[in-house]
This record gives sequence, C-alpha cells and structure tokens, in this order.
Amino acid sequence: MARSAEDIRKIPMVRILFPWATGIAVGLKNLWLNGWTGIILLLTLFAALSAGFILAKKNYRLRYIFGILAMVFIFVAGWFYSSQKAARVGNILSKKEEGVYIAEIEEPGKTSHGQPTGVCRIMYKIDDTILYPAHFRLLVYFPDESDMNAVKPGNRFCFSGQLRTPSAPKNPEELDYGRYLLLRGISGYVRIRSTDIIWFPSGKTTLRSLAWQARECLLEILSRYRIPEKERGVLAALSLGYRDDLTEETMRAYRSAGVMHILAVSGLHVGIIYLLFQYITFFLQRKKWGRITRSLLGLVILWGYAFLTGLSPSVVRAATMFSFYTAAGLLNRKVSSFNILASAVFVILTADPFLIAQPGFQLSVAAVASITAFYSKVESLWIPGNPVARKIWSLIAVTLAAQAGTFLLCIYYFHQFPVYFVLANLVAVPMAGLLLYGIVILYLFAWWPFAASLLSSLLTFLTSLLNQSTRFIESLPGAVITGLWIEPVQLALLGTTLLLLAIFLYYKKAYLLQFALLGLIGSLLISAGRKWQNSRKELVAIYDLPNYSVISIRTGNCRIILCDSLAEKRSEYIFDKTENFRIRENAEPSVLVGLDKTWPEDQWQSVFSLRLSDGCRLIALPDKNIVISEKINIPTRRLVFKANLLVITGRKFQSPSALLAAFEPDFIVTDASVPDWCNKRYAEFFQRIHVPFYPVAWNGAFVMEK
Repeated sequence: MARSAEDIRKIPMVRILFPWATGIAVGLKNLWLNGWTGIILLLTLFAALSAGFILAKKNYRLRYIFGILAMVFIFVAGWFYSSQKAARVGNILSKKEEGVYIAEIEEPGKTSHGQPTGVCRIMYKIDDTILYPAHFRLLVYFPDESDMNAVKPGNRFCFSGQLRTPSAPKNPEELDYGRYLLLRGISGYVRIRSTDIIWFPSGKTTLRSLAWQARECLLEILSRYRIPEKERGVLAALSLGYRDDLTEETMRAYRSAGVMHILAVSGLHVGIIYLLFQYITFFLQRKKWGRITRSLLGLVILWGYAFLTGLSPSVVRAATMFSFYTAAGLLNRKVSSFNILASAVFVILTADPFLIAQPGFQLSVAAVASITAFYSKVESLWIPGNPVARKIWSLIAVTLAAQAGTFLLCIYYFHQFPVYFVLANLVAVPMAGLLLYGIVILYLFAWWPFAASLLSSLLTFLTSLLNQSTRFIESLPGAVITGLWIEPVQLALLGTTLLLLAIFLYYKKAYLLQFALLGLIGSLLISAGRKWQNSRKELVAIYDLPNYSVISIRTGNCRIILCDSLAEKRSEYIFDKTENFRIRENAEPSVLVGLDKTWPEDQWQSVFSLRLSDGCRLIALPDKNIVISEKINIPTRRLVFKANLLVITGRKFQSPSALLAAFEPDFIVTDASVPDWCNKRYAEFFQRIHVPFYPVAWNGAFVMEK
C-alpha cells in the first residue's frame, strides 16, 4: 500500500540522520575539526542551540531558528566525531613504528596468492622488557609457511617488525590503499618473517573466535561431501559470505549479469533466514510468553548469523533493522520503514563512522531506501489476475525499485551497468532463496551421511544451473555497458534528482519535477563538457608499474597502450591497473601494442609511428613528437628528429649526451622499467645542465595532456 504524505512527514529519524551522516562524511575528508577547534565550536553551537530553544518556547514562530541550529549542531557533531576518530587512527604510527609488539588476531584472511593475513589489535609494545599499552589495529602479513589453524580470531602472538603506512597511489585513479585501511580503522601494516614471531600457547575465546570456528566447521561440511570447487565457492559465499573460494570467472559473470548481490551476504540473505525462522516457530505466536520467546530467539538467530558472516556492513544493517522491527512488534508499535532504516543507519554509524565510506554499506542502504520509496508505486502500475504472474511482477517491481537506488553507485564505483539485470534477478533471486534453505538443511543434517550426500548432490546440480544461467545471460549481446564514468559532482546531482523524483511521487508538486530535471541537465552538461575537452586534447600517460614500461596514448581515434615484452605477458594486470584512468580520460577501448611491434592499421588515422632503429621509436602526434628509447644507436653528429618528449625505457643505462644530441628533447621522462641506479645518474646529469627531468619510479605516473 502506498505511503501517504502524512506518513512521510512522520520520519523524524531521517531529519536527524541526514545532518549526522553528512557531517561524518565531511569529517572523513577534512580533519579540520579534530581537537580543540571542534570542541570550542561544539560548545559555542550548544550555547546557541540552548538560546534558540528558549526563544522557541517564548515565541512559537521562532521554532525554525531552533530547528536550523539543531541541524547545524548535529552536522558539526558528526564532523567532529569522524574527524577525531580518523585523525587518531591515521596519526598513531608516527609514534610507533619499529619495535616488538604483542597482538591479538581479530579477522583472519589471505591474499590472492594464498598468503595468510590478519587484521590484528595491537595490545602492547615491549621496550626493554617493559610492557607499554597500545591501542590500534594493524594489518599483518604472516609468513607463507604459517599454520592457518594458528591464524584465527583470539590467538595472540609476539612479533618484531617495521610498522608501515601505505604510500600514496602513484598512478591516477589507482586505489588509495592507505585510505582503504584508514576507513577500516586500520593504522598501517607489517610484514613479518617466521623468525620474528612467537605464538602464545592458547588463544583467547571470544565471540569472534567462536563464530570463526563455527564458520570453519560449516565450510568443512561443504568440502566433506565433495561439492565441486565452483559450486562450493558459490554456496560458501551465498550462505556464509566466504568469498575466498570464488573464481574470477564466476565473479565476473555474476557482476556482469547484475546479480553480484547474491554472492555478497546482505539483507536478502538475512531476510530469508529470518523468514525461515518465523515459519519454523509459528506455534509460539499463540501466547504472550511465546511471542516474547520467539522474538528473543529471532534476535539470537539474526545476530548469530551476522557473526558467522563476519559482521559485514550490509548484514549488520539488516540485522539492526530486523531488531528494531522485532522490538516494535513486542511493544505493539506501528513504525515507519524509513524511520526503522534511518534508526539502524544512525546506530551503525555511531558505532563505526568509517562504514559510511564503504561501497557495500552505501549500496545496501540505498537498495533498502529505494525499495521502501519506489516498490509500492512500481507494483501498483499493474495488478495481474494470475497468482503466478503476480509473484513474478512483484519480484520485477522489487528489482526495479532496488536498481533505481543503486545504479548510480554501481556506475560510480564499477563503471558498468548490467543491461539484463531484470532477467538475471528473475532467475537468481528465487534460486538463491531455494539454495539458502537447502544449505541450512544440509548444515542441520550433516551428521546423517546418506541424507547429506543426497542433499549435497541436489545443491550441486542447482548451483551449477544457477552458474550456467548467469554465464548465459552474461554472454548475451550487449549484456553489460562498460566504460561509464561519473564525477562526484554528477553523483551528487543525479542522487538529488532521484531523491526529488521519489518525493514527487508522494507530493505531486510540479516544482520538484522541475528541480529534478535541472539536476539531470546539469549532469549531462558536465559529461558533454568532459567528452568535448577530451576530444580536443592529446593524452600521453606513463604509468608507474614497477619494472614495466607502460604508456597510454590518446589522440583522435587512436587509443593505444604501448608496453614492453614483460608487460605484454601480463596484459590483464596492465588493463586492470590502468582501467579507471583510461575510462575517465575517454581512452577506451585501448589496444595493447608491444614497443617493438607494428601498430594496428585502424590506429594510424591520427598518429604516425616510425621505428628509428632497434629499441628506438618515433611517435608523431598532431601537436607533439614523442621518442621512446630503449637503447641509443642513432648517429650523434647531426640532429635526427626533434622530440618534444623523450621517454627513456629499459634496464640499461643510455648515454644522456647522445640522447640530447640526437633528439634535443624539451622534456625527459624515465619510465618505471628504469632501475634506481640509472635514475640517479640521469638525475645528476640533467640537473647539472638544467634539462627538465621526471623519473616515474620516484615521482609516480607522468601525465601530459595538451
């Protein structure tokens, strides 16, 4: 049933959440308010708020002043709270770098290469046999030969090592690993050797360690009944949020089909588990004490499942929402879905403000808010007479409503959009529910080999069917639109447009639609302006990928990635590392070409390439000449070609005087394949004669756009 305008107004938690969440987001970007600056500003605002409250009580017409002051106070409080926490996490390693520490494992994991890792809580620093308390979190890379049974929650160990903070990204649009760790409340990382670690005899039993042990037991059940690797990976991700066994092929298929949320444990999975519990315990609803028992057991099941899945942000949000719903049911209160969602998000952000910057949390909240706002409106567009058609249309309506709230974030973070998401969800969501119920039954009957074997065979077949259908949808023509890019300003404009459309559906005010249209036009103008600027400029980017020579060129219709023979062998790595920047700069689709190879004919329209000699190539763009030299054997008695940009590549030292005589470059760059000792010699020579020199390995990627 559609929510009335009167109901929409009764959402006070949204009015509190909006300034609180905005302040937290600003505080994570700008730490200006941490310390005494924030405290003084908060006290000043509190005094103004108290004065505004007194004025509002004396004159009701001045209540808006109090409301505005309250919003500003909540915003500044959120800013102060998040900036204070971020500053503490980010600055702690300036005082604690090298030494001996005692740590406790909180979240074990492993790298893509199988190396054990763990998010650990540093408890003490040892200095001259004296224990000094320490309170910060660290990402620890354990030795490859470490026993995985030792790397589990609650286990404590002593280690010596150099604590580090990740360096800033050296390539444009590259993942900022330091900020990624900061937003998880982690101050830095350390790599330790087997000789620098001592494990304590027994681990501490905590809720996390119990949950980890329970999850390991459930994963062992999936292995015991010999479910194939691909299917086992999907079942483990679907039921427990364990994604280490998923293959890259499987993840790409689910992502391209638009059903990646199936493999990321979220509100959908929590809802299915909660409904299963409700069906099993229906008989407790008949009496008052039964309802109380049922509600309390439901909360235990919800949060137990949340711990099993590693307390992911989406599961915590869903469990918190269901907890509020359960409490409201016990109190016989009629509650607004928006109020419940806002209350859950407020509580979660108060406990962990860093979650607001995590894509998973943003997508989860946006999906639920969008379903709450749009589902009833979409469903009411058509009311089928057939019960089966009604169920299918209801699922389509939920999918469309959820996609309306999440597609902007998907484009912003993943730069793609799945075209057949409705078809994929019609197949995947019912199958996921069926599989999740089956997995729960398998876990419950694992003690009975005959029944468990039959059930595991059935689950294997159904999971294989789900995988095949997902891969089929991914293989359809135009299944996914790639290369999409929106700026943060566009995300804000389009998000505001979507919010205004949602409000318009309830209030039917024409000015809301007009403002929404303005936001859409503004975003389109930004995209058009960026594309027009890119079309008029030539781009040369020399990336900092250690030991590799990788150069992007964009001019006219030419989209080329030049690389050495070593980088050619790792083409997927090269494309992955440079993808975001190339999408932003309209350098897609790019063709990978070896430095010593012939260029594809379709790339010759806007550029001219000439091989001067073995290991030396001239690239003539409309507005500049680029020379790439791996070894200089050009005659130095006369000028051969004028180079606006000279790129020195390769591990061998080349005569700088010969390079200058041959090309008279305006600017010289050494790429990431040039070793450090060569860069030092080049830097000394070019600095002495005042020639502009840029070593990529020292300063990060070099980008020239003209």
